[in-house]
Amino acid sequence: MKKFKTIIFLGISVLGLAQRPAPAPAQKNPIAITNATIHTGNGNVLQNASIVFENGKITQVNGAIPSNAEIINAQNKHVYPGFILVNNTLGLVEIEATRATVDTQEANDITPEVRSLISFNTDSHVIPTVRTNGILLTQPVLKSGTISCTSSIVNLDGWNWEDAVEVKDNVLHMSWPTISTRFFDEKREAERKEMRAKKLEELKSLFTRAKAYQKTNVKDYKLEAIQPVFNKMKLFVDVSSANEALEVIKFAKDLDLKNVVLIGDANLEPVLDDIKNSNFPLILTRVHSLPTGNSMSPRLPYQFAKLVSDKGILYGLDYSGDMEYQGSRNLPFLAGTTVAYGVEKEKALQSISYNIAKILGIDNNFGSLEIGKSATLFISEGDALDQLTNQVTEAFIDGRKINLNNQQKELYNRYKAKYSSINK
Repeated sequence: MKKFKTIIFLGISVLGLAQRPAPAPAQKNPIAITNATIHTGNGNVLQNASIVFENGKITQVNGAIPSNAEIINAQNKHVYPGFILVNNTLGLVEIEATRATVDTQEANDITPEVRSLISFNTDSHVIPTVRTNGILLTQPVLKSGTISCTSSIVNLDGWNWEDAVEVKDNVLHMSWPTISTRFFDEKREAERKEMRAKKLEELKSLFTRAKAYQKTNVKDYKLEAIQPVFNKMKLFVDVSSANEALEVIKFAKDLDLKNVVLIGDANLEPVLDDIKNSNFPLILTRVHSLPTGNSMSPRLPYQFAKLVSDKGILYGLDYSGDMEYQGSRNLPFLAGTTVAYGVEKEKALQSISYNIAKILGIDNNFGSLEIGKSATLFISEGDALDQLTNQVTEAFIDGRKINLNNQQKELYNRYKAKYSSINK
């Protein structure tokens, strides 16, 4: 126990040595990025182009440059819209071995009234490492229970969650009860199926009551939190098999739910036509994964985005799974993998920018570089989807130039200087 406490203490001490960069001040003067290759995020690429933004909004793309603008010469560099990380625990976990820094679970199974927003830790030391690869917006989500939380969209440069929030409480998160194949004992399997049937009936009853709910002096916070999905709020449903996806589609049809978004992996390949016909978007979970069954091709998880794209389904990528908050900085490179397996590069870019913004309903302000939208963007010396060449040199959130330093860079520079001097 002493050794364990010592390890935790040392870990916290190391974190204390590196201060998280302070949030950037509001934009004061116009900024013009010139001579750049601009990837607009909506499929277009502009060569030797310029982009101007003022007061946090894009005012010109290949237009006149104000005389008082700060000029950033981005010759031989690339400009991209800020990438959007969805369905992730970033900002809700700091050190997994220290329970007090983990805020991803609730004790109860159905907690739609829980708002993940107020648990978002803007002082996380992990956040600056994620920004380094161009991820500038995120959606912090709890990962427990059947209905885990209501989530919001936040930027990655705020003093607190009130400063960071871009869109409040716009998605409800649900994990569809799993069709289990674990139990080979007939009695246990029958019990499992009965429990699952009761859970599905409970969900249908809950949503039916929420649809009819009228506010009174005595509030029902669960029903009040669910009711907006019958209007504009999105309902993200995590499914683990093709049959579960079909059940969700039927569930949505029975209850007249229009704003459902499915979250799943290559197991959904047999029902892509059904998903297309439902008109529901699809968020693909981690592309770098092993086959989930003996009959699945080892290439299918990597090829799945191409199959979804060819069907014409609106889709995006997330980075969920083990150690997701730490590994989420690699989100752009998952998109790069889909390029290697057949997705057009600009379409792959859309899967972590414009498509995600459309799925979230925030594409009027984020996801692409267009006049009137938020100046949330970054400059890279190379291809942002390529791990070998991506090198983000500047990044802006709502026009504010953010500090791209982080703990990993500090450690790298510290020991580079130490051993460089020794080798001399």
